[in-house]
This record gives sequence, C-alpha cells and structure tokens, in this order.
Amino acid sequence: MDSLDQAQLVLTACGTLLAALLSYALYCRFFHPLAGIPGPLRAQFGIGGWLTVRGAKRDFGWELKALHDKHGPCVRIGRNMVSVTDPRAVDDLYKFGGPVKDKAPFYQFFKVTKPSLLATLPHSQHQLARRSVSPAFAMNVLLDLEEYVDTCFDEICEYFDRQIQKDGGKATVNMGDMLQFLAMDAVGEIAFGRSFGLCKAGYDTEQYLPMIDAYTASSCLSGTQPWARPVLHRWITRKLGSSGAAALGQKASQAVALRLEEMRKAAETGDDSGLRRDMLNRLVAAKNADGSPFTIEQVKVQANSILGAGSDTTSITFRALLAYIIKDERVYRKVMSELDEAIENGTVSFPISQAAGSKLTYFQACLKETLRLHPAVPWVLPRVVPAGGAVIGGRYFAGGVHIGMSPFVYQRTDVYGPDAEVFRPERWIEASDEERKAMEKNLLTFGSGNRVCIGKHVALLEITKLAPSLLHRYRLRFTPRGPSSPHKLPGRSVDGKWDDAEPWHCESQWFAHQRDFWMDIEERAA
Repeated sequence: MDSLDQAQLVLTACGTLLAALLSYALYCRFFHPLAGIPGPLRAQFGIGGWLTVRGAKRDFGWELKALHDKHGPCVRIGRNMVSVTDPRAVDDLYKFGGPVKDKAPFYQFFKVTKPSLLATLPHSQHQLARRSVSPAFAMNVLLDLEEYVDTCFDEICEYFDRQIQKDGGKATVNMGDMLQFLAMDAVGEIAFGRSFGLCKAGYDTEQYLPMIDAYTASSCLSGTQPWARPVLHRWITRKLGSSGAAALGQKASQAVALRLEEMRKAAETGDDSGLRRDMLNRLVAAKNADGSPFTIEQVKVQANSILGAGSDTTSITFRALLAYIIKDERVYRKVMSELDEAIENGTVSFPISQAAGSKLTYFQACLKETLRLHPAVPWVLPRVVPAGGAVIGGRYFAGGVHIGMSPFVYQRTDVYGPDAEVFRPERWIEASDEERKAMEKNLLTFGSGNRVCIGKHVALLEITKLAPSLLHRYRLRFTPRGPSSPHKLPGRSVDGKWDDAEPWHCESQWFAHQRDFWMDIEERAA
C-alpha cells in the first residue's frame, strides 16, 4: 500500500468517526427521549461533562439553580439525566409505593466492598438491608447513648477553655474543623465504641478529614464518569498514601475485633454488664434477610458508612445553624431568650437531653430552616424510571431515564412561599398543622420516603443536644477577614456569592462543605 492509499484510509476512518459522532450528537439533540427538554448544550448533544465539571469545580448547587431559574421546573443536565422541581415529583420519585423505586447507578460508586445502604440500588434489596440494620438506629438505642455524646461535648469545651485561657479571655478557633471533630468523636463513640480523641487533641490526629473528603468527592465524580474511577482511586492513594486511604478501614477493623473479643469474654463469664449497648453492638448482632449473621466485613462497611456520611452531614448542618443564628442579631436574641428562660424555669438543665432540646420551639424552627436552606447534600438524588416509563411531576418520561431532585434547589422554590430564599424560622411556627406537614414532606435534606437517611436521628440528636449547650456556654462571633486573620480562602456563601463578609468559603458538590470557618470565642456572661 503506497502513501496515497494510506492517507486515503486515514481520511476515510476519520470521516467515518466524525459521521458517527455527528449522528450520535444529532440523535441526542433531536431524537432522544429527552430531546426538547432545555439544558446546557453539552447535555443536549450528549457530549456529557456538565455534571463532571460542576463536581470538579464544586459549584453544583447554585449552577443547577441558575439553570432552573432560566428554564423552569424540568432541566436536562446529562445525555440521559433530568433534574426536576415540580412538587408533584416528590411523591412520584420518593414516596412509598410511588411509580419510581430504584436508585440510579450513580450511587454504586459510594460503596466500599459490600454495598452500604446508600449504595444499594434496587428497592427490594434496599428494604431487606435496611431491615437488618435499622435496630441499630432505633430511637430507644440512640437515647441510651446520650451520655457518650455528652462526653464528647465536655472534651470540646475543655479545648475551647484552654484556648480562651491561653489567649487572655478570647480565642480565635477553626470552628469548622472543631465541629467536625465533635461530630466524628460522637459518631466514633456510638458506632465504633470509642471516641477518636480529636476534640481533646484539637487537631486531626490521623488526617481523617482529607481522607473522607477525597473519598466522597471522588465517588461523586466517578458517578458522573464511571470510567474515571480507577484514575480517581490512584489519585486518592497518591494524595493520602495507601496507609491514609486505609486509616478508617483499619479503625473499623480494630473496633469490631475488640468488640467481638469483649463479647466472647462476656459469653465465657456469663456477665455482659460491662458491654456497651451501642450501635456497634447492634451491628455485630445484626442478621441478614436469610437469618445468617452479619459478617465482620458487613459490620465494618456499615460502621464506616456511618462515620463517613454521619460526621459530614452533622458538622455541615451544625456550622450552618450557628452561622444563621449568629448572623442575624434578632434571631440570636430570640434563641438565647428562649434558652435562658427554659433554664430558669427548669425545663432545660445540663447536660441538655434530646427530649429537652426538642421542646425549644424557636431553636427547632431555626434547625429546620437551616436544613431547608443549607442541606448537607445539594446534589440531585437520582432514580431510574422503570421499564414502560412513568409520569413524574405531570410529565411522561421513558423507561431508563435518570431523574431526580436537588434538595438545595427545590427547597428554595416557592413551595416554601415567596420568601423561600430568606432565613425566617418563624415560617415553621406560624404555619398551620396542615401547612407544616406539607413543609416537612417537601424537606428532602435527609432524602424522602423509603430512602430517607437511616442516620437522620443520629444527626438531629447530636445537634439538638450540643448546639444549645455551645450557645449557652460561649459568646461566638465570626472572625473578620483581614491581613492578620487566619483565613486562607475568600468568602463565598452557600448560594455561590463571593463576599468577604461571609464567615466561610462554601463548596457545593455531593456535600455542601464550609471551609475556613473561623470564630472568636469567649465565655458568655451569666
């Protein structure tokens, strides 16, 4: 074959490839079942990458909201992916008995070995798995664990008190990190049988935070581009080291091994009075649907998932709650007035119990409003339309389409009224019982229906107990940004606005993390 023939062959191959790509793009734009639904051009032509870019830049929430503001309640964000904000879609996508049941494959990238509840895709398998572990999350179990959460609060207070004394009455602390340490220590107590000791140390002793962040961020990106998972895994290992990437797995293995040894000794002696009745104990005793006991690997996976997801969701909500309360002097005064009055009349004492904290009406309204405006997970919660198609939000979608709702975007629509983007706790108090029930149903922060986060009560227990305690003990103020401040990042709000008056630098990927959150802290005057 001479050079002319070779050139002709190359040109023919290139032409064929270009024709195939053009045909694919035209099909996606004009003939795909989602053709006609507005969205970014790359999604319209099936090129892909919009979700990946948003995940990599960590600006997902506000960029998706901008699309919905422009195009309305139904937006195409991928070749086969749609985001919706129609209120009717809540029941269609997430309700028990609704037409859509199975999660999209996106979630499978959050599994470690055997899938956790989050990564269990088929509805039937999820129900069986949830039934196996739900006893560990029962409210009566959690209430028995309050004393362990109280111990973690004592340790963070000891750290704050040391810093205040050392700095002459007022200290500047990285409140963002400290609240995640508090959440991790508390989850460590109830899911691993012992605290990680982060609050006591005042720093990340084993570099857990970057490991958890790298894992969740890479899992999210892998869900948008499955082919990239091996590359991302190598990146995590290179960034953290193989020992760093395995740190939590080792911690889970040690905790499970220790608990099994304690249970063995208790069985030998016939005395189990020294055994902790915590979540780890319940997980070790859990059984599969066929009656077989959980394997050690299953226990480790569930314990790790509690730590990875539970510490992030709790700390993100805790930070946002403090910020919303402190940012508005009117709200702060009402929260503190309610708390001081409850202490004075004896309905609240220390350590604050979950039962007592739940009766702080205005504080609980602030918590609900925080969950609404700053959901820990702003990402779309995708489901797969079943074969045969389904009507979702009043619109027909073909089988196999991936469709979901973003808590961040949906909870800022007029389903919460014309002032939905304003932090106004009173909306939860002024509402009638029927209106409040509708507002609760539309709150997707912990998921909804048969897939509601099984650890929801763990997060709410910790925040209900610890946030009022922190506000009562200390006077908290945002550390102003300036040449001498410890900030390393520019201020950015949860809705993506750049403003150095913001107390943190907010990101929006799978989690809506707040970075660089510093506060000036001093003892509160009696």
